[in-house]
Amino acid sequence: MTQHLERDAEQSALEALLTDVADGRGGAIVIEGPAGLGKSSLIEHARLLAKERGFARLRGSGDPADEALPWGVVRQLVELSISRYVGEVRELILEGPAGRALRALDGAPDSRATDEAAFARTLHALWWVAADLSSTRPLLITVDDAQWADLPSQRFLAYLARRLEDLPVALVVGARPPRDQTGPLVELMSGRLAQRLTPQPLSCTALAVLASHRGQSPALGVVSALSTATGGNPLLSRQLLDELAHRGLDLGADATADVLPQLGPHTISRSLLAGLSFPAMSLASALAVLGRRGDLASAVQLAHLDDTVSGAVVDELVAAHVLESAPNTRSDLAFVHPVVREAVLTTLRADERANLHARAAQGLQARGAPAEQVAAHVVMAPVDSVPGGVAALRAAAAALLSTGDAQTAVAHLARALESTPADPDLRAELGSALLRAGEAAAARPHLLAGATGPCAPDVRAERLLAAATATSRTQGPEAGAVELERVLRDTGLADGPARLKLEAGLASISTLTPSGLERSGRRLSQFQHLSGDTQDERTLLALLSQRAFYAAQPSADVAALAVRALAGGRYFDEMGTDVLPWGNAMHALVLADAIEPALAEIAHARRSLSGGGSPLEFSLVSTAAAMTATRTGDVQVADTEAATALASLALVEPEPRVVGLVAVCTHFSAKAALARGQISTAKRLLQDFDEAWPGRSGFLPVQRLALVRGALALAEGAPQIALARALELGATESAAGLENPAIPWRILATQAALRLGDLAQAEQLSADQFARAQSWGAASDIGAALRLRARVDPGSRLALLEQAVDVLETAPAQLELAAALTDLGEALGVAQRRTDARETLRRGAELADARGALALRARAMEGLAALGDRPRKLMFSGAESLTGSERRVAELAAAGQSNREIAQELFVTPKTVENHLGRVYVKLAISGRKELVSVLTPA
Repeated sequence: MTQHLERDAEQSALEALLTDVADGRGGAIVIEGPAGLGKSSLIEHARLLAKERGFARLRGSGDPADEALPWGVVRQLVELSISRYVGEVRELILEGPAGRALRALDGAPDSRATDEAAFARTLHALWWVAADLSSTRPLLITVDDAQWADLPSQRFLAYLARRLEDLPVALVVGARPPRDQTGPLVELMSGRLAQRLTPQPLSCTALAVLASHRGQSPALGVVSALSTATGGNPLLSRQLLDELAHRGLDLGADATADVLPQLGPHTISRSLLAGLSFPAMSLASALAVLGRRGDLASAVQLAHLDDTVSGAVVDELVAAHVLESAPNTRSDLAFVHPVVREAVLTTLRADERANLHARAAQGLQARGAPAEQVAAHVVMAPVDSVPGGVAALRAAAAALLSTGDAQTAVAHLARALESTPADPDLRAELGSALLRAGEAAAARPHLLAGATGPCAPDVRAERLLAAATATSRTQGPEAGAVELERVLRDTGLADGPARLKLEAGLASISTLTPSGLERSGRRLSQFQHLSGDTQDERTLLALLSQRAFYAAQPSADVAALAVRALAGGRYFDEMGTDVLPWGNAMHALVLADAIEPALAEIAHARRSLSGGGSPLEFSLVSTAAAMTATRTGDVQVADTEAATALASLALVEPEPRVVGLVAVCTHFSAKAALARGQISTAKRLLQDFDEAWPGRSGFLPVQRLALVRGALALAEGAPQIALARALELGATESAAGLENPAIPWRILATQAALRLGDLAQAEQLSADQFARAQSWGAASDIGAALRLRARVDPGSRLALLEQAVDVLETAPAQLELAAALTDLGEALGVAQRRTDARETLRRGAELADARGALALRARAMEGLAALGDRPRKLMFSGAESLTGSERRVAELAAAGQSNREIAQELFVTPKTVENHLGRVYVKLAISGRKELVSVLTPA
């Protein structure tokens, strides 16, 4: 077929993709090129191949008239596809996240958050639509002209492409080259799973074949001139050949070549329009302005045509190869190619086109169309030409913000502001949209102007807080905090909800830097009395619990504050986009050794997110789980949870709070690697972080990577580096008033000082750590400090280690207990209490092995060998042989959850769950789910 000339490589790539998908390996292809190079033909080829192979197929296409309509392309993909299913499959689709996604497309409110948080949940729910639709047979999703897709749909395509690997889904997208190197389409094109195809212009040989299909063998000069005139573009070449045939010119005559230079690529499409009647051009112009959503009746009305002549006009446009219609109907019309539609638009003067948009907006208003459809024309119409246009623009902007398209919302509000430049509420709306669009510097003056107009105190507080957030993003968190302090000092807000909102915002911004933490601590102390009845109160209590932790107030008091802030899951359920305070409260709770309430909160959060969370929320909960596992010493679970969180964070837009979470999870993963003796893995994790996030050393979580960097230096025999890193972190923490011994920089510094032979420094540091741990009161830190003192004081070593073991027996830090047992076993061996030493070392080795700490296990085994005890493998079988992720999947399966439910809870694909369970069955030597309950022991 002519449309496939010189496209063998592209067709082979499409066939290979579909073969991989049929085998369960998803992937994406982006076909990129200028208009007319055959992208649509290749997409159609993929659809035909998929049909032959029994694939389910979804299709959509972008339209420039629909760029401002949220979810336009996604609606094309989803709504028709869901309508095809009945019975159990349909119920499965609608009962879970897919159903929530469809309701979100219709603007149904999210009960837990708005705007970006709700949008992120919708993205993931839409991913589940693809997962559900591919559960019975492979699925092909095609989107043509993606450069004209609305931004929310583009963001979904990019999100989907990142999570295709374990789904039997092929995504094929056609797009023109991007105008700049940012945005979802660029992200999609450069993604790891996306293959980029760039069809090239046709050669003279192919053009000769194309021309010969017209029944004549073309002259060489004609082919050469055709190539020059069209640049080898297949569509333009066909249009030019149509024009030559229309003029009755002989392709085999050399003289025809002289005509071709007059018909370059910029005039070929317009030549199709030259012979059209005035009514035909009027209807074509109306359809071009209305876009894909324009129906014939609307276009006829917009063109001021008589219904009695419209049929003949349509026939004229179809005969001229301007429009194409479905068989036996004139109502379903489309331009034969976007290039032709663009050519029609170029025939209109700017004022003609703007007036058509104004009349289109008025017609849509009269028919009660949604505000987004009306606004898409208002924004192109002359200012104040559409009654009620400003209201439509504002309503559409609100809808666009809820679907993640802040850029288009900004354009709508900026146009509205041209009509009412002094409206403070409108300026505030524009400022908020600019802030969402990443234009913080431009947002700030609008937000401040909105705050100076007449408004309720809580509204003014929201606007001032947003302005300070803009300052924080342009000048740093320190500047944002200073601005909010000035606002609280100068605005004269009385105590009440509005002031609490600003105080909560100030405390949140201040958590990002050590200096801010130190300053905000003094303000937070005034909120000890809050009950936690409102979300702002809970935020202040959460940050207060963090501050109380840093000040090393009694651990029981810190835990009580954190529990009050978390409010039995209410804080998480109403969290919105400000996620860090919840994480701060969890940090304080876990390091205060309140493990049971922490686990209950994590379980509640997972239930809350099941099937409806966003990657950021899920990563936050996984980070809390990794932190809890790190505190209790479960190396496998800590590593699994941290890796899970990092994978989810890769789906989130980079910003300061994301940097902090990535740093924390990198810390946990690297610490787990060192516990397993995998020095190279720990080093690679740290290098990956440094390469991905350069210049972020001012953030507190990044600074605390010094702990694991120092531990790595010790493992590599560089105690000088370890000591320097520990003392530098200690100076930073102390300057900010962060004195809690659970941030164990003194332990690292003591270990390094001992390696360097500086006993005086080791003595001072260890004594300070022990005194602070006793005052803090958490058993895990007291036991660790006793163990440290034992290393510094050889004369009291045995007694101190026995005391450490006694304390740690009841503490959550079971890996620290394993280390204390190993130390004690070695000390007992030195004291010639060989039987006691063997028993203690054996217990330490078993506990280290159960926790996945292979390096400590190896040391305990060496101690046993030194005692003449033949080391035997401590390899666990059965449930204890499962990895952390396998164990979690197995427990959920044993609890009766389906693969799909488990996948939703863990933010993985159903195939991943299936693979995990397959390995679980092999390790446990069982045949299926029914035997899991009897084999698994409580976690």
